[in-house]
Amino acid sequence: MSRYFIRRFLLMILTLFIISIISFLVIQAPPGDYMSMYVSRLAAQGEQIDDSQLVALRSRYGIDQPMYIQYLKWLRGVLRGD
Repeated sequence: MSRYFIRRFLLMILTLFIISIISFLVIQAPPGDYMSMYVSRLAAQGEQIDDSQLVALRSRYGIDQPMYIQYLKWLRGVLRGD
């Protein structure tokens, strides 16, 4: 009986991991990123942002990092309740 519970528990962890990856990919799926939408919103309001500010913002929010690092930071935030 305990083997059954252990097996089900491990399958539950694997399922949650796969669901978290799928959720992250769905969030990342739309074209562009938050910064490109932010810049276009500023341009629509008549404001301009230079490239150095854009690079600094991308670095601040971690958009310039590889996808797996972004996933790990996102997962850490989800586990903390963000």
